[in-house]
Amino acid sequence: MKLFFWRMAMMVAGALIAACGAAPVQMSSAPDVRLATTFPVASAPPTATLPPHLSPTATPAPTALPTATPQPPPPTAIPSPVPTALPEAAPPVRLVIADIDLDRVLIPVGLDANRVPVVLDHDVGWYKLGAMPGQGENIVLWGHVLRFRKAPHIPAPFARLKELPPGATVVLIDANGVEHRYVVTRQVWAEPDEVHYMLPQGREMVTMISCIGDKVIADGTVEMTHRLITIAEPEDAAR
Repeated sequence: MKLFFWRMAMMVAGALIAACGAAPVQMSSAPDVRLATTFPVASAPPTATLPPHLSPTATPAPTALPTATPQPPPPTAIPSPVPTALPEAAPPVRLVIADIDLDRVLIPVGLDANRVPVVLDHDVGWYKLGAMPGQGENIVLWGHVLRFRKAPHIPAPFARLKELPPGATVVLIDANGVEHRYVVTRQVWAEPDEVHYMLPQGREMVTMISCIGDKVIADGTVEMTHRLITIAEPEDAAR
């Protein structure tokens, strides 16, 4: 697992909820309280003076003490290996899925002030704290499936994602113009708290997250009970 991915895992625990407009959860921390304790300092005892007739006539030779053989410290449990950095790569800038006539520019997105992933209104977001094509890890994309009432003429980027059949080709084009080809292997209906789909998976894959359903309440907020998780794996590995 890659180090910054596990950091990501801690930061995006509510990501699947946020993808469809759920309110972020605020967390507060208790103040650091420290106790100051003053300990009394003991004074040295007075030095006793012997009378002359009891004073030793010679200083006895010190008794040699046995020398202890240094022992090695007890063995310490070896922690898990520190993950190395991901290979150098270029970010994805375009997503092409011919089966549903999708050809979209990818917009890098991160977290807002409440540490909730940013979901764009009309575009596909690439989670920039995650993996890039060719790094051998989970590349996470997300987008809406419904048009906004304030802009009904703008189609939702993932409106037809549910139509993808197994074996459909997904192409990511990176900033260097290199095409990375993947094949859809499965689609899953997940509940909003099933965030493990966007966490590191130990292998290269594309995870596209969207809502599923068609219910919109009066104020225009999307109300859907599940998320559609579309997973595509590298073309060579899927054969």
